[in-house]
Amino acid sequence: MTFRLTSLAIGCLMALLCVQPSGIAAKIPETLSEATPSSCYAPLVQPAAFAKLDRTSNQVRIESEGLRLSNNQYASFDGAVQVSYRDTLLQAPQASYDQSRQQILAQGGIDYFSSAIAVRSQQFQADLASNRVELSEAHYQLVEQAGRGAAEVLSVTERQLELQRANFTACPDGDNSWALHANRIQLNADEGWGEAWHTVFRVHDVPVLYLPYLSFPISDERRSGLLLPKVSNSQRLGVDLELPYYLNLAPHYDMTLTPRLMTNRGFQLKSEFRYLTEAHQGLMHLEYMHKDQDRSELGKRYLGHYQQLSDLNPRWRATVDVTEISDDAYLTELGSDHVNPSDTQLLKQANLSYFGDQMLARLQLQGFSVLGDYDKAYMAVPQLEVRAAEALQLAWFEFDWQANYAHFRNDAALIHSAHRTHLEPELRLPWITPGAELVAEASLMHTRYQQNSHHFLSQEDSRVQRTLPKLRLRAQLNFERPLQGGSEGGIQTLEPQLQYLYVPYRDQRNIGLYDTTRLQDDYYGLFRQNRFSGLDRINEANQLTLGATSRIYDGADRELFRFSLGQIIFLQSPTEQDDPHQQNLTGIESMLAAEAMWQWHHRWFVSAGVQYDSDSRTLVKSNATLDYRGSDKKLFQLNHRYSQAVSDYEISQLGLLGTLPVADEWQLVASYYYDLKRSQLLDAHLGLQFESCCWAVRVVARRQIMAELGREPFDFAAPRRFDHGISLQFVLKGFGDNAGFAVTDMLSNGIFSYRRPYLLNN
Repeated sequence: MTFRLTSLAIGCLMALLCVQPSGIAAKIPETLSEATPSSCYAPLVQPAAFAKLDRTSNQVRIESEGLRLSNNQYASFDGAVQVSYRDTLLQAPQASYDQSRQQILAQGGIDYFSSAIAVRSQQFQADLASNRVELSEAHYQLVEQAGRGAAEVLSVTERQLELQRANFTACPDGDNSWALHANRIQLNADEGWGEAWHTVFRVHDVPVLYLPYLSFPISDERRSGLLLPKVSNSQRLGVDLELPYYLNLAPHYDMTLTPRLMTNRGFQLKSEFRYLTEAHQGLMHLEYMHKDQDRSELGKRYLGHYQQLSDLNPRWRATVDVTEISDDAYLTELGSDHVNPSDTQLLKQANLSYFGDQMLARLQLQGFSVLGDYDKAYMAVPQLEVRAAEALQLAWFEFDWQANYAHFRNDAALIHSAHRTHLEPELRLPWITPGAELVAEASLMHTRYQQNSHHFLSQEDSRVQRTLPKLRLRAQLNFERPLQGGSEGGIQTLEPQLQYLYVPYRDQRNIGLYDTTRLQDDYYGLFRQNRFSGLDRINEANQLTLGATSRIYDGADRELFRFSLGQIIFLQSPTEQDDPHQQNLTGIESMLAAEAMWQWHHRWFVSAGVQYDSDSRTLVKSNATLDYRGSDKKLFQLNHRYSQAVSDYEISQLGLLGTLPVADEWQLVASYYYDLKRSQLLDAHLGLQFESCCWAVRVVARRQIMAELGREPFDFAAPRRFDHGISLQFVLKGFGDNAGFAVTDMLSNGIFSYRRPYLLNN
């Protein structure tokens, strides 16, 4: 049986066998030092003589208190014998050298040191002719990382090492929680691979697994073989077992085949093909299930995912990102390694971009698969965007321009296809200093549509032209003052902003919505030129936007406090709309937005945002987060979010999550999300983790609402079903991949994963 270990075991076994001592440190993953508590292992102290070795010399140097020669062929050394060669040092009570056989022998309490390993042995033999070293009854300790063990015979040649009747563990001295025992271990540094025969895993000296043959990497070189299996359990899937097999097909491409068995669903095959060349890198992922035992009416179920990035030359770049699934419920029922189960849209996109000195261009094919009982989205096949690489300087003015062409298709829509052409030249007059900024902009937006429908469209509706001028004046002042009584070097800023925006009204009811949606009206959104994405709706504006931001920085330029408040003042009431589509997009016309952040301690952080309709005096959206981050093992977050309308439903959700050490090696993790409007649980996790210096175990219980896309139209008000389960994960430190065993991982596996607050503008 072939078994391929993970990268964490590579460094352990490479150092254990001491094939190339000078290269060991570079091959030890950084995750080991992070995952292994520094208090677990006392540093191995090398003798003072080891630091004085001449690592460039090819001569064998022997020192002792006494020396006896026989026939000029045999020498015996007694008392404090030291044998050194390059970066190896041998210390023994006595040793002998046979010149005729080119052998060095030593017996008794022998200590052998190198830059990677220390060995205590009862017998040492070195054959200088063949460059072979053999130590008997050896006990070894790794230098660079956790790892120790014993071998009856430890043999080293120039490129290969062999251990007979050996064992290995990453546990500290006195702790034998687990160990690997093998009759024979052999490594070849040239091939970067090791082999072991008749291997037994022991836990507290109890054998738990036997492998007649085991192969594993000792370098970054890849090789075909079995990867570590994955096991989980849930009410929806039952016992879920994955057994991946890695295929090293060539230096620049590889493949992983993963049979997956779900006791409640049946058998699934997953495959992943990766490639990397000088100009291209890509990934193809396929998942196929011939028959789902629980959803036989769906027939064959599959997922396909393809990604590619190509740097054709310094000016041309191409990207592809496509995901396709057999049915809307695939992600929520079966899950996937490459797509989030909570996603409601799947992107299909291909781009070809050009980066010129005078012009930037992008040719794009784009579509979305909308999951659930929602209208199908339009595809852009193709879309071409062209813009100036940088504005043209005309005395005090700057001239800029952009152009856009798109062909949209949606066979399920009333207007099944449309051609859109957009031109937008802009003249800008900027005046920018560190303390003040004033920018005047004038542009002309001309858009032309050719719309086609299976039903009758009048000439007025099939050929539409829209020309709109736009005038924008934007000013900002930047004030700052030293903090009084605060931290040394701290400052407070005041940044008032003012913007005037004018766009005349145009009736746009006869233009379809192809790639347009309402943007979020947060504080920074108040200063946008258009409140919609895309080009199909350009909102009327004769408005003044007032806003101000105040910040506090400490002496190290860390932002400790920020408060922003802004509102749009309409100088002319927006034109009433009788188109239901436009009413949905422009229903809120007087928005007040505020945002705040306060970090009163380097571990405590609070942030909040509010969007308020001052005309109707109603709260539109709000969010608030209280966050404490002591370390990866101690964090806490309380959050709340509110939205007046998500798919015509009001949302008010409260979340609470955190991790807490309950003992030196025990950690408690919990998360709880609750729907306040419907008085029901959304997602809950409770986990307990034990982690010692050499092993770790984690058990997690979960209960979460089931999103049943594809069974019936999704209804927020309908009673919900829940999925629950218990998972168990076990890791041996130094003999498995525990890089992903951080406590915060348990907070990222639910519907609502842990998020750190971000101090970024939109």
